[in-house]
Amino acid sequence: MPIARTLWEAQIYVALETAQAGPQPGEVLAPAPDFELGDNLVEGPDAWTYRSPIGEITIPYSSQHSSTRLGAHWGLGRSQLVDAAEWAVVGHLYADRTIAADMAYDGQPGQARYHVELGWELAAEAIREAMKSLPEGTNGGDTVPDSEIWTSFGADAKARDPYLVSRARLDDDLEYYTGTLADFRALYSDS
Repeated sequence: MPIARTLWEAQIYVALETAQAGPQPGEVLAPAPDFELGDNLVEGPDAWTYRSPIGEITIPYSSQHSSTRLGAHWGLGRSQLVDAAEWAVVGHLYADRTIAADMAYDGQPGQARYHVELGWELAAEAIREAMKSLPEGTNGGDTVPDSEIWTSFGADAKARDPYLVSRARLDDDLEYYTGTLADFRALYSDS
């Protein structure tokens, strides 16, 4: 049974696996079903079991709680479920969706502001997840090695965009997402 670091990661994994199985893999990343405690999310002694459309996934309580305390939506350490190219795609998807919400934001406090901030945070965190697979040091290489892209979804994404997981592209994406979030917060700090 697959093990996710957090509930968030479990849902992203399900969305990616569902997209892979669809008629046009990678074109649409639909959200995974919401968690319903007692229905598709079952409590066990040490972990939840998520009964997802693609099968059961384990989410250890300790991993979820540690990640939550540290503000790591996707989890601590490196993912064993989502590869580097998939993380880059997830980051771009969150950014694309957040741009529209950001542009439509009217400056009022509430859910709309929360969703814009969360969208930019998740986009940046997804790129950081991809960056965990970059070789260390300046002599380590300029791109994520192919061994860190183990899914067909990730391989297809990299084939469509050879620079998807290059150090320069990931650095640029991270700078853009974190910078846009900082600008948004500065612009609306009084609201």
